[in-house]
Amino acid sequence: MAGGIMRGRRIVVLCEGKTEERAVRYFVAKQWAVDGMSAVGLDRVDLRGHLDKVAAFARNYLDEPEVLAVFTLVDLYGMTLVTHSADDDLDAKVRRVQNWLRSQLGQHNRARYFIPHVSVHEVEAWILAEGDALATRLGDRKIGQDPAAESRNLQNPPSARLNEHFRRIKDKGYHKITDGEPLFKAMKFVPVYNSCRYFRKFYDDLRTAGQT
Repeated sequence: MAGGIMRGRRIVVLCEGKTEERAVRYFVAKQWAVDGMSAVGLDRVDLRGHLDKVAAFARNYLDEPEVLAVFTLVDLYGMTLVTHSADDDLDAKVRRVQNWLRSQLGQHNRARYFIPHVSVHEVEAWILAEGDALATRLGDRKIGQDPAAESRNLQNPPSARLNEHFRRIKDKGYHKITDGEPLFKAMKFVPVYNSCRYFRKFYDDLRTAGQT
């Protein structure tokens, strides 16, 4: 399940699946290097959807003194292990998932270095927020940046909206790896960072952990 674990001072990101792992590997890590943070490894672990294993992985990595922090990156969309109320706003839903993830860890002498984060509603929101890489891949300059990409509702999640774009232009659906990987590689960081506040918090917390 490891996705590039290395020795030395590092942060481990427990990724829900392959898409999240690639988003960290190709998009987040690129900016990590630009920001001069490469002395701290940014490692990914693909949980393959097994969120029941978050605690076991987190404990194992937190027991390693070289690991500065353990993060999670799991999607809000499709998160069925917690129950939300009909009147919950987005922040309440995110907090509930984060609290559930913390509860899985339980007591640990380094519990404060376990920092759960949630992608809202999927990491594909970052692709829609940036826009330019998607427009280039599909050859449609009418596709622009979507500053509200994170706040779209769960009934039409980011991957579904990408699917609509791909079917409209290429007559085939969006593939999370075949299409997602080159998109994450090509994307610019600033539009995502400026418009996606949950992503911005994720990246800011990564940097803070890396600078300790």
